[in-house]
Amino acid sequence: MSERTVFVLDVSSSMRGPKSQTLYSETMRCINRITDCNYADQSVRQNIVAAVPVNYKGWGTDIRAGIIEGLAALRRARLRTKGAKIFVATDGGHWCGNDDYVGDVLPDLIKSKVKVYCLAIGVSADHDLEKLATATGGQVFNLSRVDAESREMMARVMEAAMKEVITSKEMAEVVTHTVINEVVVINGNTYEIRVPIEADIGRNTQIHVRSEAINDIEVEITGPSGAVYSTTGGEITRRLDLKECVLFMDSTESGLWAIKVKTQTSGTVRVHLVVESNPTGTQAIGLQVFLRAPESKCPPIISCKLCKGNDPIVGAIVTATVDRPGGTHTDLPLNLYHNDGYYYAYFTDYSGAGRYNVSALAVNDGNNTTYHGAPVGQFRRQRVANSFQVMADFMPTQSPACDHFLQLLLSNQFGSMRINNITQSGAPTGPATKRSGSSLDSKVVLLSSKMKSLKSRLASNYYRTKLAVNGLQVSASEKSGLMNRLSTFDRFLTSVRETSTEEIDGYQHTLDDVNDKIRALRQLH
Repeated sequence: MSERTVFVLDVSSSMRGPKSQTLYSETMRCINRITDCNYADQSVRQNIVAAVPVNYKGWGTDIRAGIIEGLAALRRARLRTKGAKIFVATDGGHWCGNDDYVGDVLPDLIKSKVKVYCLAIGVSADHDLEKLATATGGQVFNLSRVDAESREMMARVMEAAMKEVITSKEMAEVVTHTVINEVVVINGNTYEIRVPIEADIGRNTQIHVRSEAINDIEVEITGPSGAVYSTTGGEITRRLDLKECVLFMDSTESGLWAIKVKTQTSGTVRVHLVVESNPTGTQAIGLQVFLRAPESKCPPIISCKLCKGNDPIVGAIVTATVDRPGGTHTDLPLNLYHNDGYYYAYFTDYSGAGRYNVSALAVNDGNNTTYHGAPVGQFRRQRVANSFQVMADFMPTQSPACDHFLQLLLSNQFGSMRINNITQSGAPTGPATKRSGSSLDSKVVLLSSKMKSLKSRLASNYYRTKLAVNGLQVSASEKSGLMNRLSTFDRFLTSVRETSTEEIDGYQHTLDDVNDKIRALRQLH
């Protein structure tokens, strides 16, 4: 945890209702996660809780004053400002005093070496938050939907933003892997999901089931060996103040865990489900998310790095969910691949100007997912990331040359990398090895826009089919047979060479055959 963090929370009149209420609840959860070893004993935590605004208090938004007060708070506490963080949460634009509030506060922030992280709440949040975050090394998270029916979705992003802020470099070795972090809608009486916990994780596992309707739900969790934990039995703690049910386990049995949520009402219930666990060694599968805003000739890039230890996981299904301005969302298969473990795609499914927040899900696909050439067992990783901003007159739709992503890697644009042909200065020492996603011979005819669109649709269909195969309750041989039918898809979908409508139709025909077999097997079983 970072012991030098200041929260600057918007309490203007526009924050009234679900926005301020959800922000208050998530701030309480964040404070609850602070341990005594971070100079915050019970008395200190109580004082922090008392200082958090419960509801809106005034009119107008003064982001400049909030940041100046945040810096002053650090200095009053006589804390070293280098490496400290200020978390700014606001739903409006700065309209008090000088319009150029960024220019006013940025010199002091840079001199103090303080990073600013921002939570943009709603589509009217100040458009200059990115300037603050980028210049100081922070990030911007975004919430598009802020109505009463979206409390759990708001909480999901708020929690991710606050976790990013309170995690320090000093504690980077204490990794928490998120297996599930999603909001589910229960229209019937029961929702059930099976969650894989591998042997490489399973220490200090926490399962959280959160909901505004916490009084109307019961939770039952069953371990791989049949041990049952429930709210009715008392093993799962129900915390009404935080609107959540929690199961904490020091050590967790590896295998498939079943989580069942039962509702006591006939109406729709939304539940935020979180499963987190610490590693048992140094070889746990990790998921990182990297975003790059649009450039003049390049759409936004969404990239995930999936590794076990320092080495890549190959052949996994990685999908980004993008929350668009206006409250809609879209799924984007990250079906381009680089051998250092990066799954990526260029985003062009714009719904207008504004901020686009991203989350990512990585799952294995049976025998096709490998580590050092060997099959990887069942796993799941999910991560809520930050956002990129798109301007009204700046929505490029054409993907750049095929070596663009490699060049970004060579210039260290996507986090830590292990590329063999780089010296300490960052300059290539020789020709880059040709690999999927890297430079190709200039004579190769690249994909046309039409073929890119058709292949993207095929990739989405392929993703759904693989998930359906993984979910079949059949013998290993039957499932392996279906996977073998799909074994050529990854290479085809990640290729940037030109193809034809007939070739794509042939792959789709294979998917249709596999889906027919899936339906037949479901009827038999």
